[in-house]
Amino acid sequence: VGLVGITYSIMSASWDPDREGSFFGTEEFSQNIDNIKTGLARSRENAILRDKMETGVISQEELEKAMAKETKKEKKTASFNEKMGDEMD
Repeated sequence: VGLVGITYSIMSASWDPDREGSFFGTEEFSQNIDNIKTGLARSRENAILRDKMETGVISQEELEKAMAKETKKEKKTASFNEKMGDEMD
């Protein structure tokens, strides 16, 4: 029971230092879970890409597509963060 309580307290905390969390932290909990899932998916994609690069299986076209996809994700995240910052002000 103690481990569950500690885990929930960590996961329900606001990981953004500029944002105050709620009392129970349910919104923060779901946001932090989504952040972890996104990070794990990105790590998996990067690992697959690295493996292909090491074995020489990836073509230049595939590499460029993967890089463009990553750039698009970064722009989308930056845009989302800007919108969230505007709403917080």
